[in-house]
Amino acid sequence: MIVCLGKWIRPSALLSVEALNSMLSGGEVLEQDERGYKVVRLQTGDILKIFRVRHKISGARIYSHARRFMRNAERLQKLGVSTMVCKQLYHFNNSSDTAVLYSPLVGYTVKKLLDGHLLNQEMAMALGVYIARLHQLGIHFRSLHMGNIVVMPDGQYGLIDISDMSIYPWPLFCNTRVRNFRHLSRYPEDIKRLGKLSWESLQEGYFSAAQLGNACESKLRSELTAAVAFDG
Repeated sequence: MIVCLGKWIRPSALLSVEALNSMLSGGEVLEQDERGYKVVRLQTGDILKIFRVRHKISGARIYSHARRFMRNAERLQKLGVSTMVCKQLYHFNNSSDTAVLYSPLVGYTVKKLLDGHLLNQEMAMALGVYIARLHQLGIHFRSLHMGNIVVMPDGQYGLIDISDMSIYPWPLFCNTRVRNFRHLSRYPEDIKRLGKLSWESLQEGYFSAAQLGNACESKLRSELTAAVAFDG
């Protein structure tokens, strides 16, 4: 049965325990925790992502993380930003947990490319341009890090794990840009693996496309310079 609470609410299908087990049969568990499966690649190639509500008082009980995930995917696509294609929302009996079924974004994460030393300075500069484009489109992606940016087969970038973001109808303000880069700076090991020259190329790509005033550019450059200390 499909439940739809008004035209502005995306429809959600009830997923029984039996149907869930059948769906997961033969799938590949990509992520799990002490509470169970979180992300599973199904035999069809699609991904099932399960969102569990941890707190009794949570906004997710009113507007679920799965709905937010699908809403963000649709809004990104309208802005021309590549991301996953969501197919169906699910809810469960006697539970606030929800799930979303989606087609994955084809490619490799920047983190994976860093693991293989496959990200060069040109790609790093293009990554900086890409982040600037997100900011110009008003996208504050709070989960911004190398594991959530995908390099697609055509060399373009896309986003995954998109639950936590705000999208404004104006370019991001300077302080929001600073906060966004601080999210990225929480993973200094990834920046170090990128290397000093590629980190500088990323910054130059960003500033070439970000259309910032002098004061904001100076503030951001200072923030990025201090983000990580390279050896030597």
